[in-house]
Amino acid sequence: MEFHDGSVKTAILYASLLTASVWLFRAVRRSWRLPPGPRGLPFWGNILQVPSGKQWIAYTEWARQYGPIFSLRFYSERVFILNTQAIASDILDKRSNTSAARPENMVVAADLIGWNRAISLSQNYTSHRRLMARALNPTAVRQYRSLQEQSAEALVRDMMTTPADFYDHIRNGIGRQIVNISYGRNMTIRGRDFITYAEEVHDVFFLTARPYSYVVDFVPILKHVPSWVPGFSFIRKAGEWRKDLDELVEAPFQMVRAELARDDAPPSYVTDSLQKSEIKALTQEEEDSIKWSASSLYTGGADSTIASLTGFVLLMCHFPAAQRRAQQEIDEVTGGDRLPTFEDAPRLKYVWACVQEALRYRPVLPLGIPHRVTSHEVYDGYDIPKDSTVIANMWAILHDENLYSDPFDFKPERFLSREDGGLEEPDSTAIVFGYGRRICPGMHLAEGSLLIYTARILAVLDISPAKDDKGEDILPPVDVDLRGSALVSMPKRFECNIKPRSPLARSLVAS
Repeated sequence: MEFHDGSVKTAILYASLLTASVWLFRAVRRSWRLPPGPRGLPFWGNILQVPSGKQWIAYTEWARQYGPIFSLRFYSERVFILNTQAIASDILDKRSNTSAARPENMVVAADLIGWNRAISLSQNYTSHRRLMARALNPTAVRQYRSLQEQSAEALVRDMMTTPADFYDHIRNGIGRQIVNISYGRNMTIRGRDFITYAEEVHDVFFLTARPYSYVVDFVPILKHVPSWVPGFSFIRKAGEWRKDLDELVEAPFQMVRAELARDDAPPSYVTDSLQKSEIKALTQEEEDSIKWSASSLYTGGADSTIASLTGFVLLMCHFPAAQRRAQQEIDEVTGGDRLPTFEDAPRLKYVWACVQEALRYRPVLPLGIPHRVTSHEVYDGYDIPKDSTVIANMWAILHDENLYSDPFDFKPERFLSREDGGLEEPDSTAIVFGYGRRICPGMHLAEGSLLIYTARILAVLDISPAKDDKGEDILPPVDVDLRGSALVSMPKRFECNIKPRSPLARSLVAS
């Protein structure tokens, strides 16, 4: 637990009596029949038993001990961990009308900074989702295919030119693509490139979005304490961070609106959304939905897509046989003398299987995004009290041997049909993009991006481990994480060798 402030003892002193009162009230008001779980401490519950990083591993171990659904207590909050696809689907899909809310234990990030207006943390997400579903359904996203192909080609060229910088090329290339889709072009905010500015705002989000990072996260009423009170200067900082977030959302929206007024706005998500609306008659709620859904395309899509593609490069270092088979398929489809396109997608079955397997093997959201139930539920004889937090342990589900054979082996063929020599195991994308009403609205756009980026990278480039002074492979662990305690599991920077497969392959993206 972190408070990010110098006067921790003072803050705890202010909060302790109120917190204890709330905890005692909730503890005695009813005796629930809860799933088993590790025994916790008085007041603290299990919060001190959860590791600071890679909680999904600890949860998977506890699932083996206590069962596929087990309960924890974080102070006065009940938390239920779902570790199988059947249970997660039963609770989060089939009961999505009561399990689609978000927890209220990230007061600084959600309430004070204002991330509760973004679709991922919003409690009132219906209008955002409706707007994004209209613009990002499987048919609508086809309008972005040309942009995605151009972006993938540019990324391959950058990786070929300066391969040591592949990590930054992936981040910048995907970032530019999403900015162009969202707003039509890149821009500057407060004198900084949009992507640079957005990264700074996101860094603050990852700092503050861990539940119970601040004392107000478990005593929300303390958010009204003046910032000059010792121990509460973070409230002032949150106000400054809120202004930064507002600028990130507002500036590009107003840029597009001004371009539309001049009749020179390039195609984009915001342009399309405004043109389909009665601009002069937009209510504040409708305008906010366009602003925040556009911003959510970047905040929700950039990090996860970057982590997926960076993780794919890491996995190709570990599994060269899969890389060679995918390249062979690409060559058979393209003849080796052109880049693959979206029109080739139906014949790039193994390439798409590699993407699916990378998403399964190394999920970028290993614990998804927590849900909150809005009414008392009963599952398999167990109580799930109202306002409890429910977490789908995606990592455990995607490594469940009852769902996937040899789950710790990298086997893309598990996603091929039997007539193609595959195993026909469950589609991983049906899991990794979430559940129920909270399923990722940009999933079709993300799938297209990952397919075309992967296909074009493998068409042109060979990826292999870096070598040490003795010529031995340097293989970083496949689970090496930069943010192992945050929502997104982002690979740390690692070294690898990236080079053109041949002079002909080099010429496919030559400037």
